[in-house]
Amino acid sequence: MQKRTSKMSYNTETIAASLREARTAKGLSQRVLSAMTGVPQAQISRIEAGTVDPRTTSLVALAHALDMELALVPRKAVPAVRSISRQAIGPSSKSIAASLKEMNRISETLRNLQIKMPALEGITQLQKSFAGLERFQSLDIDPDVLRNIRKTMERLPDTSDQQEAIERSLNSIRGLRNQLAHQPLASQAEDRPKPAYSLDEDDDA
Repeated sequence: MQKRTSKMSYNTETIAASLREARTAKGLSQRVLSAMTGVPQAQISRIEAGTVDPRTTSLVALAHALDMELALVPRKAVPAVRSISRQAIGPSSKSIAASLKEMNRISETLRNLQIKMPALEGITQLQKSFAGLERFQSLDIDPDVLRNIRKTMERLPDTSDQQEAIERSLNSIRGLRNQLAHQPLASQAEDRPKPAYSLDEDDDA
């Protein structure tokens, strides 16, 4: 019987967070993941909460279902591996929600600017440029970058050099759009190579 820990260890916390993020990114509930792996839903819940030290067999099963691999890496390489893993898993639902909120606020800010300052040169160009950015909403967009763009736009009515502020906003949107254009789309992420092995025993059937 596994011993319940009173305090989540650093390693257990890391494993729990990785599994939880991967499951959430795939849109799977704990119940569905349990059906896929044979690991009881209650056990998955405890693993994700970090209240148990998961068995290797459970980790292998969960990792396989989530298109992940278990590996031992040199301690010095851990930061780089984590960074790559976060990019491979994709944005969390929380991150996407924050980005979408900022996108909506930018859209609202642009509408207000067009109403308050219809004669201001560059507003239409800003709207067109932002419309090109909206098609990347499914990708991992840093909410802070979007927030900075919005704040620059919000200060336009009170800015002495409005054209300079508009140009700065345009450059920020274009730069972000170019950066996102090089990220894989969510549909492409599903085409990542699957592990060569299988946990099933009927491969020879």
